[in-house]
Amino acid sequence: MTLKDIQLSYYGNRDSSKLQTVLPTMLTNAGVPKDQWPKLQQTIDRWVVGGQSRAEYDTDIKPLIAQHCLMCHSVAMSQQLHNPPLVTYNDVKSVAKVDTGMSYNTMLLTGMVHLTMLALIFWVAGWLFLQTRVHNQIKAISVISPFIAMLVDFAGWFLTKQNPDFAWMVLIGGALSCPIAMLEMGVALLDMWIGLPKFLLQRLVTELPKPVGHAAVA
Repeated sequence: MTLKDIQLSYYGNRDSSKLQTVLPTMLTNAGVPKDQWPKLQQTIDRWVVGGQSRAEYDTDIKPLIAQHCLMCHSVAMSQQLHNPPLVTYNDVKSVAKVDTGMSYNTMLLTGMVHLTMLALIFWVAGWLFLQTRVHNQIKAISVISPFIAMLVDFAGWFLTKQNPDFAWMVLIGGALSCPIAMLEMGVALLDMWIGLPKFLLQRLVTELPKPVGHAAVA
């Protein structure tokens, strides 16, 4: 996933409607030859810019969508693929508005599931990592890092919704959270089955200072 993908997901493409933005992907999935794309895109653009009238929808847009889009955007397929349905005039008109990205309701609902699942995984990974013989300083940093990265990722969703320049927070947060948790579990399994390199091990026994000899009594 690139910064551009993140920006399109949360901020949207406010230069055009969602329908216009995803049309190339829809045409690709439908197997439409590229030499036909300009004509189809012009038809959609003209309808969106021209006011999205019902009459023009019935004559130009509805046949186009029925031929190329309903294989993935019927009512049944939309429920399976979580795509917006494009069956009725109101369905198509709703995606012909300017694309402002994922709604706040969707972000909150998705975020609740996202945070709950990841927090559980990170808790298990952290607990396993705490049982290892790794240096305590490394343990402290490693256990807390995925949770911080997860919160940076989640906060980045809402900040990117307001300003696409914050998309780097989502990218960095996602790139750090899960890999660190996987590394924790990997180290825990390594310590359990094989053993850890000496530079990672916590020193359990420290050297005691040598006793100072007493002067002989004359």
